[in-house]
Amino acid sequence: MTLIGLSVFLVGLILLGMLAGAVPVGIDDLLHMLGRRLGLTDDPERLTDSVLWAIRLPRVLAGALVGAALGVTGAALQGTFRNHMADPHLIGLAPAAGLGAVAGIALTPAGGSPIIMMLLAAVGGAAVALLMRRIAQQVVETTQFLLVGLALGLGMLAWLGAIVLAWDSPRVPTFTFWVFGGLSGSTWASLAAATPLVLIALIALIVMARPLDLLALGDSEARHLGVDVDRLVRFVLIASGVGIGGAVGLGGVIGFVGLVVPLVLRRWVGPAHRWLLVLSAFGGAALVVAVDTLARTVAAPIEIPVGLLTAIFGAPVFVWFLIRAGRSVS
Repeated sequence: MTLIGLSVFLVGLILLGMLAGAVPVGIDDLLHMLGRRLGLTDDPERLTDSVLWAIRLPRVLAGALVGAALGVTGAALQGTFRNHMADPHLIGLAPAAGLGAVAGIALTPAGGSPIIMMLLAAVGGAAVALLMRRIAQQVVETTQFLLVGLALGLGMLAWLGAIVLAWDSPRVPTFTFWVFGGLSGSTWASLAAATPLVLIALIALIVMARPLDLLALGDSEARHLGVDVDRLVRFVLIASGVGIGGAVGLGGVIGFVGLVVPLVLRRWVGPAHRWLLVLSAFGGAALVVAVDTLARTVAAPIEIPVGLLTAIFGAPVFVWFLIRAGRSVS
């Protein structure tokens, strides 16, 4: 029932995202655009056809893809580290992917495909994910682990900002994009480059649902049950890095989605990853599409960065969890 409800909710939000914006668009305009693209009508092209096809549809689909990647990777990382606050942004994966993306832009010819940028973003995210695993083996306390991740992420954002400001090229997105994210630059080309990375990562993580359930018992218990823990963890962290790389290359660094969505769903449907990962994909997609629609309409014609709104809602949840974790320890 939760899956059906989230699916219907996501479809409704996608339709709302298609219709909402500075250019007035109605259901008849949407049907007209779909009819022309599917070859069902020969009516003359309207201005709204171009707006819907070239701007709003890729943007809404990009929001759904980014949200699904953040939701699933957040749930998978929390299961791997056995830490419900292991958000891709908070433990440094997303900033590392942003740094890799900037390196990829430097290596990509002007006007070339963004696939190199996406791949290097995936490499950056996966590398820091593996590094955080080594750190987690040395650090016992949750607060220390999160502080290390935050410090690492802030350091990489600082390097990222220095590179962007020093480069000063129209090919490089602004520093605001890398800090707070945004979907205004979504195109069919960038969507085509990110989709394979994200889908491969999501499928790989969902397939690992059962071993992740066993890993929740502890490393030694999982080994006794036949799980190759080291291999599983490497696989999950690399897959998470690939998914985060595609999401960051497409929408920048958007925080707290991977924290809030699995947190809410885990309390609703339980900790079993078979359902948690799938529902996190739909929940994350719905959240990012909804926030992006709000970001470009609430203060129109000014557009609010998507990550700014997710931080407004997600930061109090993070603080509440830190306080709760501190009480449980004491």
